[in-house]
Amino acid sequence: MGLFFGLGAFVVTTGAFVAIVTASDRDFRLQDTGDTFDKVASVAKWSDRRLKAATEGAPLPDPPSVYADVVSIKIGFATTLVYEALLVGAVAVTTQQLGARRLLRTFGMGRYSFDDLWRPAVAVVAAYVAVAGYAAAMKALGISALEPQSTVPEAVTRDTLALALAGVLACLAAPLSEELFFRGLVFTGLLRWGFFPAAAVSAGLFTLAHLDVGSLIPFFFVGMTMAWLYWSKGNLWDSVAFHVMFNTTSYLLLLARV
Repeated sequence: MGLFFGLGAFVVTTGAFVAIVTASDRDFRLQDTGDTFDKVASVAKWSDRRLKAATEGAPLPDPPSVYADVVSIKIGFATTLVYEALLVGAVAVTTQQLGARRLLRTFGMGRYSFDDLWRPAVAVVAAYVAVAGYAAAMKALGISALEPQSTVPEAVTRDTLALALAGVLACLAAPLSEELFFRGLVFTGLLRWGFFPAAAVSAGLFTLAHLDVGSLIPFFFVGMTMAWLYWSKGNLWDSVAFHVMFNTTSYLLLLARV
């Protein structure tokens, strides 16, 4: 039942994003077009077409869309925050018979030793090296479709509110809500099948929720890593800590470009 709640939350919030952006007549462009050189090339080509059209008396072409629509990105962040809240709600509704205290004991969240933070920290370093190596390999092979893309568009650096929303979402909301749902609810609920099937299903659903083809392979193994961190010690805080550190590293790298 928890899976249906999670799927419903995803469908509802995605539909809400599309409806709000459409109703407000915004652009669905969430990523800039290429790097600076790509933007300059697009503008140069448009200038040539515009000059030619003006010379021939033809209708002038519209300027190229090279920048992401930051307003649409903020709408996306807002609906995603609702999605994260609904994931927590799905866990609460599905496990209401257990009660909050028993649920925390089931997830091992009633205790945590900060001396164990080295485990998720080491795992984050290994995961980052692996993801970076995978991205470099896909780029070297020329398979751009399989290059992982950040779920936080670089365009947020041009807007303070968008940057703040991205930080709250990536570093706080997503790690807690997604670990409660994907590892706490889904993985724990499927453990009767054994570790690997339960981890694979939870990691697969976690990966698909990111809506990025390039992240399918690396994020699947990231999801498997978080399942192992939780399972090996029986403490969900380990996977939450991994998720926080992984996302915060990505966010800090984004801030470094501002």
